[in-house]
Amino acid sequence: MTRGRAARHPPGPRGAKGRRALSAGREGFYPRGVDIRVLGPLEVVGDDGGPCRVGPLKVRALLCLLVLAEGRPVGSGALIDGLWGEEPPAEAQASLHSYVSNLRRSLEPGRTARAQSRLVFGPVGYTLAVDPGQVDAARFLRLVGRAEQAERPAEAERLADEALALWRGEPYQDLGDGHHAAAVRVRLTEAWERARELRVDAVVRQDRHDEVLGELKALTYEHPLRERLWALRALALYRSGRQGEALEALRTARRVLAEELGVDPGDRLRALERDILGQSPSLLPARPPAPEPRLAGIAGRRTELAALDGLLRSAAAGTPGFALITGEPGIGKTRLTEELAGRARARGFTVAVGRCAATEGAPAFWPWVTVLERLADTSPPLPADVRANLPGVGSATGTDPEGARFRTYEAAAKALAAGPGPVLVVLDDLHWADRSSLRLLEYLAQNVRDGRLAVVGTARDHPVPEGALAEACEALARRGAVRCHLPGLSEDDLAELSPAGTDVRALRHRTNGNPFFVTELLRYLEAGSSGGRALPLGVRDVVLGRVSRLPAPSAELLRTAAVAGREFDAAIVAEAAGLGLDAALDGLEPALAAGLVAEGRPGRFLFVHALVQEALTEVVPVLRRARLHAAVASAIEARGGGAVSDRLAAAAHHWFEAIPAGHAARAWRAAWRAAEEAKRLRAYDAAVDLLERAVRVADDDPDPDPAERMDLLFALAEARFGAGDSLGQEAELARIRRLAARAGDRRRWIDAATGYGGRVLQPWKVYGDHDAELIADLRALAADDALAPVDRARVLACLAVQTYYQPGCSPADRDRWSAEAVRLARAAKDATLLGRVLFARFYALLDPDSAHQRLEAGAEMARAGLESGDDELRTIGLTCHGGSLLELCRVPEALDALAEAELLVGSARLPYVRVMLGWLRIGVLLHHDDLAAAEALLAATEAEHRATSMWGAESSAAGAAYQVGLARLRRGDAPRAPQVVEHEQLDRFNLEGHAHHLVVSGRLEEARAALGPWERQPPLPRTFVYLFWLVMRCEVWSALGDRTACAALYAEATPYADRMGMSGLSLLMWPVSRSLAQLAGALGDAEAARRHTAHAERVERELRQPHR
Repeated sequence: MTRGRAARHPPGPRGAKGRRALSAGREGFYPRGVDIRVLGPLEVVGDDGGPCRVGPLKVRALLCLLVLAEGRPVGSGALIDGLWGEEPPAEAQASLHSYVSNLRRSLEPGRTARAQSRLVFGPVGYTLAVDPGQVDAARFLRLVGRAEQAERPAEAERLADEALALWRGEPYQDLGDGHHAAAVRVRLTEAWERARELRVDAVVRQDRHDEVLGELKALTYEHPLRERLWALRALALYRSGRQGEALEALRTARRVLAEELGVDPGDRLRALERDILGQSPSLLPARPPAPEPRLAGIAGRRTELAALDGLLRSAAAGTPGFALITGEPGIGKTRLTEELAGRARARGFTVAVGRCAATEGAPAFWPWVTVLERLADTSPPLPADVRANLPGVGSATGTDPEGARFRTYEAAAKALAAGPGPVLVVLDDLHWADRSSLRLLEYLAQNVRDGRLAVVGTARDHPVPEGALAEACEALARRGAVRCHLPGLSEDDLAELSPAGTDVRALRHRTNGNPFFVTELLRYLEAGSSGGRALPLGVRDVVLGRVSRLPAPSAELLRTAAVAGREFDAAIVAEAAGLGLDAALDGLEPALAAGLVAEGRPGRFLFVHALVQEALTEVVPVLRRARLHAAVASAIEARGGGAVSDRLAAAAHHWFEAIPAGHAARAWRAAWRAAEEAKRLRAYDAAVDLLERAVRVADDDPDPDPAERMDLLFALAEARFGAGDSLGQEAELARIRRLAARAGDRRRWIDAATGYGGRVLQPWKVYGDHDAELIADLRALAADDALAPVDRARVLACLAVQTYYQPGCSPADRDRWSAEAVRLARAAKDATLLGRVLFARFYALLDPDSAHQRLEAGAEMARAGLESGDDELRTIGLTCHGGSLLELCRVPEALDALAEAELLVGSARLPYVRVMLGWLRIGVLLHHDDLAAAEALLAATEAEHRATSMWGAESSAAGAAYQVGLARLRRGDAPRAPQVVEHEQLDRFNLEGHAHHLVVSGRLEEARAALGPWERQPPLPRTFVYLFWLVMRCEVWSALGDRTACAALYAEATPYADRMGMSGLSLLMWPVSRSLAQLAGALGDAEAARRHTAHAERVERELRQPHR
């Protein structure tokens, strides 16, 4: 069944009331197409292969409850109990009907009235009519069962791998921690553990024990009481020649069983220990392992090949790996990867090779496009949402550059893992790679932890990598990638390459063992050269000597082709050279025969080595080369065809190279066009590169058009934000404002003044860092009665945000400006504008006295997003609303909103919202006393924060680390002092944070000495950090027993008795009432202390409750 079209079913028997008879066992009963995935967060894939929007949290939980029933009807009472627990709201029955309707619309959007429904209501209750094969949990259990029954170990391994690939995390996550899914979760988790055990057992039985030693070690640590795992680990170690370690593993198993259960090992472990001690032949493999595939034709490189073979073995076993091969030009990097590719194919790998283009105008993601096209030929069709976001080729559009960049990376990772077997990706010549390609490689190295994937790159070692290439190399190093630096070949290696009688010592001396130089020299000698010392030593001379043997027209054509690029289109070169296509092809024939060029993709050719192309390009005089570049650029633009992004990027490169011939204006405009296409494909790094170069050239234009210049800078500002450079965006917008002011262009000035950030989000900045001139201009503009309502809304919202960072600005002014902006946006009925000004209002009111206004702004954002179908706006609204509820100590409501936002973030892929949720969740986890989970989330959130364009990664991470350290300190297991928040405008409070640590450690006198008297303490800044610092200050001075300080702080904190001590949308400490109880106790007011303690304990109890 497809969206928007009724499902057609064959006629069948009907009951008395005209309904199709329900028989779950009958072939063809179930509607086809839907795929429900509950092994992890709920996902539903519709008939068209795309994701279904299932709706809010309760609707997803409803679907999970119906899936749990496995085709049996579920009564309304059971569903209400599953959704709300023991105390459902009065309107629960009506809400359930609404949720059922929403679920029906999600699962069958195109169903007609007579078509069969997936959600059937009968006398007993609701039934979800889907085939068990349409639920991943059922498929998973079937695969595990088949793996257990498989007779051949290879088949058992394959089935276990398929089962494990379905597992994405804890089953039925959308049902929370309630009892309804507990039994099924246990069953599925046990099956997952069994599948892992079956897989390693199958690998060991195939005598590939060395591939699973690490996994077996981890499994015995996770499940120390499973004797079979200890036996497999010991056997694998013994077969790897590590007898001592095998016996030590068995001794460890004996000790664990004795300590935990008070029993000795079973018969199997004892017998295995005897066999290992006696080196029994029964422990040897049943047959010797098959020899490693070996392809002839490569000299030397034995050490490097051994390391790369290990990479293939690990990838085949399910552990992805990376390698980087480096060396000088011509040293044999590509040849080594060709040898590796042959070995990989012999092992059943799919091999995909992407070659980076040597020209600066190469399209974004160029090598990855080739790789993904190759994999598409061998993999099942990808889901539509993945295809739409593939790098360089996807068609997805959107206005969220930050999320789009992450969707592109995730789509590439999914495509690489989609094939049926192991995959080897080779990325050749990474020193020529575009920044977007390198960023994608860096992402994969940092994030791909599972799957049968090996990625091998090659790069020159000089010059030293910098920029995106250096960052990618660093990510590979941190991942532990195999590094192969290729030296020149030895004399023994050269003897394998050279004809008999060759003086290999002289050859080694003259070439330094560079295989390309060696090969070219040997070819030159074999072609009839007299040899001897008169032969030029430079490879350029070798190449030009070979070219000189070509007919003159062919040599001239080859020089034009070299200007076009290492890989070139024959038709483009023909047009640039002023020839017909047939004449150009005739001219290329001698070069093909001489081995200088080779056939590439249809209609395209490539130079067999980059140095051939480089040598030919260098000998063309500068002005003639510029004119040839102009001719190539014109031919590319005139010809059309192919991917638009490829064509525009190539044309821009050639126009830049044609600047010496007077083509500067064409160059920067061509780069602008190419950058717009790159932004459409989410290749923001590539767009920045193009636009930076365009701006530099346009700046030298003697007669610029101011409007065009400003629009070019707007394009660069947008690209910078997409690439994660919010400071760069701000700088470009400031430059536009200056140009617009000089030109009297009010429209562009407003756009630049209010355009900071993304479509909804306005990134945080350093507090106190404000632009006084911009604020003055915004004030003046806001006072202009002639300003259009939409522009006034944008200006007022921007003014409210900008003045938030201006010390001394009135919160009442910010409240008034932002409220008026919201009113104007509502009147304009523009959902995007409304979302932006609502977030600005939330942002501008991040002070301790405006929590209720922020609560309303967040709620309205969420409603507006839901009504308009804008997931980004809805998710940000839920996050802001949930954070405000948390600050107001309305914990159950807050956790509901934040949980819904968290689930939406997963489907909408909004990394910056995921960052905000991550910082908030750390405090919740600490209230659950789950330190390990809090530390893991801290590391993950910090890493993701640094990858976005949001300010504050370091200060947020430091604050979260302080929370975690404080929790450890209170438990008595902190090895060192927790960090104190570092912040440019909060340095004076670092001492107070240190004093807080001293107080919690019981070192009161040190704290007293560090702080000095109460009268010297500065007032707390009434910003988003106020309540965070207030609760810490209260704890410090109540512990110190200073009655004057306690009385002053009690009066200061009392208006916030129903608030949470937290910092905006990040750091969550404890209720203010907890601090008030401490102060009241210090002041001797036992009744007030009891009252505040009761409130604090209720809030903390709600925070600790398992959340549905």
